Amino acid sequence: MMKKVIPIILFTVSAILLSACGRKEELYEIPDLSQYKTDYVGDSSNVINIVSGQEYPEGYSYDSIQIQSETKPYGLTAFLKVEPSAVKIEDELQVNADMTFDLIGNLETLDYKIADSKEIIASYER
Repeated sequence: MMKKVIPIILFTVSAILLSACGRKEELYEIPDLSQYKTDYVGDSSNVINIVSGQEYPEGYSYDSIQIQSETKPYGLTAFLKVEPSAVKIEDELQVNADMTFDLIGNLETLDYKIADSKEIIASYER
């Protein structure tokens, strides 16, 4: 009887351990914005969804955008609201910039500015 129970116990313990190992805690969730992918920065509704749908570093949030699509280089300025306690960040916006360039085909320049003062936080080029 004991010989039949041991394999069942081993199987159960193995299954529990394997399922626990498969779980990964996500530190930074990247939203799936691929449904808004566009070839043109002038496609304002998709561009707004791309920029406003992203997660920003702590203390920063989406406010508005300005599109430069009249002449090359085609560009985009994302204005962010900044809380007074927010730490100055430049490198942390690289994830946001990469995502934005991936989703907007002809985007060549991307600036992040503080919404109130229009001060540049970070600038990126494709």
